[in-house]
Amino acid sequence: ARCDVRFDAMIAAGALDEARALLAAEFDRRLPIMKALGAAELLAHLRGDMDLDAAIDLAKRNTRRFAKRQMTWFRNQTPDWLRAQTPDEAHALINGAFFASGG
Repeated sequence: ARCDVRFDAMIAAGALDEARALLAAEFDRRLPIMKALGAAELLAHLRGDMDLDAAIDLAKRNTRRFAKRQMTWFRNQTPDWLRAQTPDEAHALINGAFFASGG
């Protein structure tokens, strides 16, 4: 859900105009900026390959999938780290670890 909210905020902040500027610059489609999350989908819309709602839905889906892959990778890199789902839980875990270590 946070990925979707973030993408909606990006659209509201002018992501489509930014994509329009990228398209106008006629950069090579193989450049990383042209494949950035959300950019590829918005560029496809601007080229007439899909309507805006479909582009936004696809960008949100691709962003969620990327975030899931990132979280899986990160979890496997730091198996011994404390895990928290909320700021309050993080605070409680940190305080518990600090006081348990005699700090």
